[in-house]
Amino acid sequence: MTPDQFQKELQRLQKEFGEFYNRYAPQIAGNVAVSYFKKNFQNEAWGRVKWQEVKRRQNPKTKGARATRKILTGNTGDLGRSIEIKSAENGKVEIWTNPSEFTHSKEPYGRVHNEGLRSGRGSGFIMPKRQFMGESEELNKMIIDKLETKLKSITK
Repeated sequence: MTPDQFQKELQRLQKEFGEFYNRYAPQIAGNVAVSYFKKNFQNEAWGRVKWQEVKRRQNPKTKGARATRKILTGNTGDLGRSIEIKSAENGKVEIWTNPSEFTHSKEPYGRVHNEGLRSGRGSGFIMPKRQFMGESEELNKMIIDKLETKLKSITK
């Protein structure tokens, strides 16, 4: 490779890496994160740590769907379906539970469940923490693996 060819290749890589960092990496990371969070939601766990069981499934008098339904799916399954990318640009991605996906409520109750916050009317109660979104070493590794694969295709 001549010095001119080398310089052109460096310029190409610089341009492609800038576009990768600002445009592709956030979208890739966001897609991996949404998939990971939805998997946690369906597995009723945060990584390998299972959520606290709900009383309705422990009660022998509970019958029908209430006795077997997954912990946070409710009657509609809105919360699990609402996990999506809010924005992915300029090297950053934001994941949220989109309130427009809730058929019966527009309340941001995803955070209440995820963080174990106060819930209910009046003095309410503290909801048990049933995390399905957040920082995770396992998730970071999955994102890095996906990004490295994409970067390798750029440098070829």
